[in-house]
Amino acid sequence: MSVGFTRRSARTELLSARALPQQKVIAITDKLAFEPNAYKVITTWLSEQYGAKTCPTEVSSLNESSKYLLLILSKIERKFEPSKIFGYIAQCKKNATIDHVFVWIVEQKLQEAFLRPYIEHMSDSVITFEDRQHLSLLVKKITGAVTNKYYEFDPLKDSIAIVETKRTPPTKPSTASVELDPPPNPATLGTFKIDLKDEEVAAKNALTLPFEFYKTLPEGGKILYHPDAEDDLDEEDPDDDLLI
Repeated sequence: MSVGFTRRSARTELLSARALPQQKVIAITDKLAFEPNAYKVITTWLSEQYGAKTCPTEVSSLNESSKYLLLILSKIERKFEPSKIFGYIAQCKKNATIDHVFVWIVEQKLQEAFLRPYIEHMSDSVITFEDRQHLSLLVKKITGAVTNKYYEFDPLKDSIAIVETKRTPPTKPSTASVELDPPPNPATLGTFKIDLKDEEVAAKNALTLPFEFYKTLPEGGKILYHPDAEDDLDEEDPDDDLLI
């Protein structure tokens, strides 16, 4: 089964314009191993929206306070417990001097699988690089509404331009319909006749089999024994004729 994408629009726009404005905590779920270039990617997004020479501060000790922060989760997890990481992100959300907190997530590198869904829950928007050409963008609005859209992009360009697409459900391999033959008639499988006419059924039912003759005798099912001349019917020693 495979997931398909079809373009919904020819309009091209910057990913940063969709993901950054009014969104404080932005989670990036990386399925393409972009993590070594995380700092460069975030710097490009900030420069596109806020001017050149705008760079993030990479978080290493969970006490950084800057306008733009970059937290690479696989590095931080090795140094701090999950509760400390969650607490730091929660503090950043309340800090008015911080505009954006970018949390870069590579799930394969995490020791605790629950970190990704928990941080995505805390985030205001979630960017997921699905494959080499497609990404999804989930945005939580102030009103409480949530949008989740899919986009096509070119990973070879420094500036990520996106075109909205529609994700189609997984396709299942088609199976040709097989017509089942009706069950065969047993009467046609041999050269002899197995069907009976009405008169043959009546004759069959009227037939008395040898083992059923006892029904017609006065004695019923009693066993009749007729001794031979050599039989010894002495009740006191019934086995005397056996010479033992």
